Amino acid sequence: MRAKFKSVALSAVMMAALVAAGAASAQIAVGGGATLPEVLYDDILPSGVGFTDFSYTGTGSGAGKTGFVSNSATAFRNESVSGTPAWAAGQSVHFAGSDSALTQAEFNTYTANAAGATGWGPMIQVPAVATSVLIPYKRAGIVDLNLADAKMCAIFSNKTGGQTWGQVRGTADTTTVKVVYRTDNSGTTELLSRYLVAACPGAGFTVSNNFATVVGGALSPANVIPTHWVGVAGSSGVSGAFGTDGRVGYLSPEPNYTGASNAVVAKINNVLPVASSIRNALAKQVLPNGPAANPLSWVPAYVMPAAGTEYPIFGTTNLLLNQCYKDAAIQTKVKNLLTGLTGTTYDAKIETGPNSHNFVVLPNGTSPGTPPAANNNWKAVIAANFLNASSSLSIGYASVCNGKGRP
Repeated sequence: MRAKFKSVALSAVMMAALVAAGAASAQIAVGGGATLPEVLYDDILPSGVGFTDFSYTGTGSGAGKTGFVSNSATAFRNESVSGTPAWAAGQSVHFAGSDSALTQAEFNTYTANAAGATGWGPMIQVPAVATSVLIPYKRAGIVDLNLADAKMCAIFSNKTGGQTWGQVRGTADTTTVKVVYRTDNSGTTELLSRYLVAACPGAGFTVSNNFATVVGGALSPANVIPTHWVGVAGSSGVSGAFGTDGRVGYLSPEPNYTGASNAVVAKINNVLPVASSIRNALAKQVLPNGPAANPLSWVPAYVMPAAGTEYPIFGTTNLLLNQCYKDAAIQTKVKNLLTGLTGTTYDAKIETGPNSHNFVVLPNGTSPGTPPAANNNWKAVIAANFLNASSSLSIGYASVCNGKGRP
């Protein structure tokens, strides 16, 4: 189990007490969604054990967005996970994680749901941390796999050039390449799909958080997943699939796959997925990419770097928040989480410390690239809009939140 505070199973008595005691459960900032940042959130969210302060349940980016826009914590129920709370009907969702960017349709759903009674108030979507998508592999005798874009296109479409390890490596090895893929709707899948669409123009790949949709148009016959490919659920399913030889897949960083070892993770276009490469690629974009009040403006569009300059499969995992909360204690907790992410409080845990989770801190204006550093300090831009008390977009802004707020 990846979640630190969910490793302690709640007793039936504790669970009943939480559900029954409305005042007590109201103090828990309830969140969930993407599994990619789950280990990070479980580490940085204070007082997680026993669900007394925060709760984050990793059930996938799709469930995270659904739970948030509908304000239904039942989307975060995961009965396969020891200690997952069986949230009662009516339990609010206070924040969510998603590597898959909010769509216009999902935002429209939120707007419709939020309009009832006095309303929930505006929603916020911002990047939390940056990440690469690693390409783990296992093939006996290979410790230096380097895949050009064309090889990635061939492998993920099961075309000549990517069907055997010999084709991939230019050798006589006839061992079949077996792709390990996510069967659940996954933001990690979506980040991979954005790269495949850009790297393989005309090949039939589609941007989606569903792997079958991503590759369906590129396969022959179309929409038929090869029987030798291996479907698994969740990041843990992917990392656990590499006890078998001959496999390649895609995965978010984790302790066994940090991106630092070419013996277990492939280079793409001669580049390993190191933090500096990801940060430099993102720092060339300005936030927001549209009207600041529009949550769709705050997730940067994918721009593929020139081959060999920066690692090309990357993106952000994002936070979905409300500007207004009915419960002042919940509002403070959510605001403190965003404050920590836009400051330096969590940097060591994110990237550099001995117990880091191998993600990438947001660009802070010091990375090379254009526009100038003053415009690519993502942390400062997010804080200025959503944490500065004088900003009309800031969390808890009185004239906006008067009488409004997520329960």
